[in-house]
Amino acid sequence: MERTIPSSQYKYYHVCSDGYYTSVLFIDEIDFMAAMNRTAVCAFLFGVIVIAFVLMDNHFHFIIKCRSKAECIRFINEFKRITGVHNATRHGEKGSLVRLPVKVIDIVDEVQLKTDICYVLKNPTKARIGMFYHYPWGTGNLYFRQAAPGGDVRTIGDYTVDEIRKMCRTRVALPKEWLVKDGIILPENYVAVDEVERLFRTTRSMMYFLSLNQDEQIEKDLGEWNAIRLTDAELRKARREMSRMMFAKDRLCDLSAPERMKLARKLHDKYLSSKKQLARILQLPLDVVSREL
Repeated sequence: MERTIPSSQYKYYHVCSDGYYTSVLFIDEIDFMAAMNRTAVCAFLFGVIVIAFVLMDNHFHFIIKCRSKAECIRFINEFKRITGVHNATRHGEKGSLVRLPVKVIDIVDEVQLKTDICYVLKNPTKARIGMFYHYPWGTGNLYFRQAAPGGDVRTIGDYTVDEIRKMCRTRVALPKEWLVKDGIILPENYVAVDEVERLFRTTRSMMYFLSLNQDEQIEKDLGEWNAIRLTDAELRKARREMSRMMFAKDRLCDLSAPERMKLARKLHDKYLSSKKQLARILQLPLDVVSREL
């Protein structure tokens, strides 16, 4: 039986950006390091509690605990804004990431909270980058670990104001006791590691949830939302590109009805576009599309 999260002043949210919006958000180690510090600054600035997160090259996930969805949105909007400024300054990218679509999902019970945490942590493994507990750009290596990080660990208070501004790109006065290693504010400063360990209770319990294949429903929720964000113009562009790849044909009028249906299936599988939108874009009868998909 699912246990409802006890009523309190805090709520939990799963925040995910649209991976189809841009081909890449974080290009190299410098970008990822800046994004890690940006997460720390935004969490402190808006008073949100980070439960888990992962930064991938073209999207990100956060599990956030805060007082309201509005507070969560303020956090993520600032994270997007500063990311856009960084990318424009460092890579000369035109345009802003303020319009980068994000999905904010309410987490209503403990099972969903555990499942979503594990889904977030497994992203690098699913992407075949490596095991999640070796991935540095997130919280996969924080929970139930045997020892604190070694090496040259310093505190914010060990740096000058100018050094902090250069490292974190902020004028916000961060807690002087926060730990820093290799130019990165360590996530354990602002991530509720103890809360996650209490939630799962044991490493074995966490590994059990990591082994469960609950990804389909989460991805369906995120995918359906992404599909809503795919406009007709964007879907037409995707249709042309896929048509060239599948049939070496560019124009819709050159495709036969069976070819259009094959294209509809591919577009539906990839973008989870609605049957009405596919029928409209591919100029197929809605009843045929509904029957075949």
